[in-house]
Amino acid sequence: MANNFQERVQRIVDRKVTLAKEADAWVVRVRTPDSRMILRIVRDADRGIRILRGGILLRYKAEEVVPLLNEYFEAVKRLNEAAEKICKKAGVPYIAPRELQPKKVGDPAGEADAKIEKKMEVAYSKDGDENEEDIMV
Repeated sequence: MANNFQERVQRIVDRKVTLAKEADAWVVRVRTPDSRMILRIVRDADRGIRILRGGILLRYKAEEVVPLLNEYFEAVKRLNEAAEKICKKAGVPYIAPRELQPKKVGDPAGEADAKIEKKMEVAYSKDGDENEEDIMV
């Protein structure tokens, strides 16, 4: 019985090592239950977002998908703000994700949102250009 358990543990470790070698993998040390919870949410949401984006206009109606993606993005922005406050209070350096940072020195904070929205518009446009027929996020 103990040998079977050890083999199972070794298979799990081997699988994790294999996954860590993939080009798009991130290895994260989780030190709190809060972070573990967030990473589980993000893992599943990542799969769902990929499927929805890949199936938009083919399997799913844009009117149903775009509001869900917007809701998720708004939650990400709120999480970023909360993490920044927590780190500031704890004296831990915090660097917001590149996608949520203003692009130019002196750029008002609202410009970062506008630039993200522009990226989202291009991501959902048919040809990469903005026009009135494209899905607007």
